[in-house]
Amino acid sequence: MQEENISSDILNEEKPKKVRRRTTKTTVHKPIDNTGEEKIERQLSNIYRDDNGRMPDMRQIKKAGGGSFIVGLFKFVFTVAILGALAWGGFFLLPTTNKFSDSQVDLKIIGPENFSIGATTTYQIVFKNNQNINLNKASLLINYPAGFVFSQSSLDPTNAGKNEWNIGTIKPNEEKTLQITGNLFGSIGEAQSWRIFLNYSPENIKSEMQKIITFNVKPDQAPITVSLVGLDKVPLDTTSTYTISVESKNNLIGKNLIVVPSFPTNFSITSSSPALEKNVWNLLATASTASTKFLITFTGKFSNTEENNLPLKVQIKLASPLRDNYLLAESVLNTELIKNSVVLNTAVNGSLTNIESKPGDILNFTIALKNSGKNDISKAQIKLIIDSPSYKKQSVLSWPDIIDKNDGALNGSQISDAVRRATLTWNGKKINTLTKIKAGDEVLVDFQLPIKNSDKAPWNDIINNQIQITSEMTFTDATKAIQTIVGNPINITLNSDLAIQIKNDISSDSQSRESHDIVWIITNTFHPLKNIVLSADIYGDIIWQGPSSTSAGTIQFDPKTKHLTWAIADMTENSDVLDLPFTVILNKKDPTQNTLVSKVHLTADDTVSGNKLDLLGDEIPLNN
Repeated sequence: MQEENISSDILNEEKPKKVRRRTTKTTVHKPIDNTGEEKIERQLSNIYRDDNGRMPDMRQIKKAGGGSFIVGLFKFVFTVAILGALAWGGFFLLPTTNKFSDSQVDLKIIGPENFSIGATTTYQIVFKNNQNINLNKASLLINYPAGFVFSQSSLDPTNAGKNEWNIGTIKPNEEKTLQITGNLFGSIGEAQSWRIFLNYSPENIKSEMQKIITFNVKPDQAPITVSLVGLDKVPLDTTSTYTISVESKNNLIGKNLIVVPSFPTNFSITSSSPALEKNVWNLLATASTASTKFLITFTGKFSNTEENNLPLKVQIKLASPLRDNYLLAESVLNTELIKNSVVLNTAVNGSLTNIESKPGDILNFTIALKNSGKNDISKAQIKLIIDSPSYKKQSVLSWPDIIDKNDGALNGSQISDAVRRATLTWNGKKINTLTKIKAGDEVLVDFQLPIKNSDKAPWNDIINNQIQITSEMTFTDATKAIQTIVGNPINITLNSDLAIQIKNDISSDSQSRESHDIVWIITNTFHPLKNIVLSADIYGDIIWQGPSSTSAGTIQFDPKTKHLTWAIADMTENSDVLDLPFTVILNKKDPTQNTLVSKVHLTADDTVSGNKLDLLGDEIPLNN
């Protein structure tokens, strides 16, 4: 029984619950196999007995606590993180041969972001394969800016719209370029965009891939200028004259230009040249020269309004059949409405605004005074002030040669070393109608005043080139109050005194043919010039013989068109005379021919005033 108790204690220590359940439920007792228990005891003794032969007390042994769930989870997460880091590092560090990456396909466009409207521009589409696989079935599709007109490309496009190209295969590390040239049109400041699509199929992927880029462009220059000039102070219900000047460059030749007026509702056009068509002026640039000039004149008047200042605006547009017209340029004239019933206007050579002139010209003045009110005015006096360049306290205006039938009182004074002032005054003693001007009446004052030529004034020594004109009028109104009104100012810019003279000596040659020894002579004593060009056409069955040399410039004669051009880079005021001699021989006279050489067209740039000079020389007739 002692051995049985020992075995029971050991078994109860290891499996206490099972022993209790078995003991409780057992109803039939079986003989105990002591041999098995002895075997277990020996095995336990061999395992637990120490070197002194003692067995440990099993009841004192404590079971170690197992790992918590949090510790296990931490170990799992840590292990996964280590494996992920190794995988990510391997993605970058291990060789990527034969692996496709969209980021390794470059696509870009090279070209100007800002452009001049109508100018020819070139853009380069550059695409590169920066990896070790082929990109097959590559193609380009380009959506052009709205105003782009295709001209040519370095590769032939594959469609009628000329915006698709088959590139084929782009090999590893290969770069290709497509160059496209065309003309860009648009409205100033209006952005447009290129959209470029590169389609391709990587050799190790069956699907098609696509790369897209966008490139914005914007016009910042227009090859055209427009200006609206006229009085900036006008009375109500009084007709005034306005001029629109348009100058287009050669990249708009052949294009339809439209000048669109944008006027206040109380402004009405009374006449126009050329005529308005559907509220626009239509122009067509057809000249073969570097630029084309257009002039539009119109008259109009303001009706009654509560506003005191109103703008007159004109816009020049390029007609487009595909979209709204392109805005190229605009000009605004801010106008002050004079609600006074008395109006004073001054015109020089027919212009109420700024003009250009030159030494030797004659200035024709007209001063118009109108009483548009319902009451008479009296004791009117007109004063005209003219500030002009001077030398040695003398004006460049030839006052001794003035023609003034009303004999206005003249008073002169020196304003500065370079400017002299003259004041002309007319009153009732000079012009009787100024004593009393009835309602609705108008008084005109006319006179002529020459500008001294190079024989009378040392123009080489004169620095100033502006003549400034102002006017004013005083009168007594119906209430006996003294009123003062100011007329329109005028500024006259003095250009070079460039002039052309044509000489023609007629003789017979050895074959009794009519021979014309012709000389073109140009002179200049005021302001250096550049880009001087003389041209003319020669008519009939002729032989042209040019000079062996010329004083300046280059000569070109086209035997087919018989067009002669003499171009001179520059002409200083010191080189005051240049000439071109040549001979024209008539092989056979045509009795219906009246002209041998057309009028000579002379153009030049004044380097001081900045104006372009445009003159015509005499033609050479034939005596039949």
